[in-house]
Amino acid sequence: MSDNLDGDLSVEALARKASMSPRTFARKFSVQLGQTPAKFVSQIRLEAARRALEEGRLPMNAVAKLVGFGDEQGLRRAILRSCAITPIDGH
Repeated sequence: MSDNLDGDLSVEALARKASMSPRTFARKFSVQLGQTPAKFVSQIRLEAARRALEEGRLPMNAVAKLVGFGDEQGLRRAILRSCAITPIDGH
């Protein structure tokens, strides 16, 4: 997954690659890793974005596309979700 961060990492796509139904894949993934596939994908995308931003070579929008968040707003929303900060908390 980490080699294809900007690709389709949906449960359906991952299940196809694993030759499983989406439901079975999600259940087995959660049992093995202790988190949903979506949370895992978001976590590895956020980590890759953090590393890229620390290097400082690319603007935030380019980093967001590179790691699969689509655009800067998608990356910002993912950061807020990961920090569990609501708009009210941020003020």
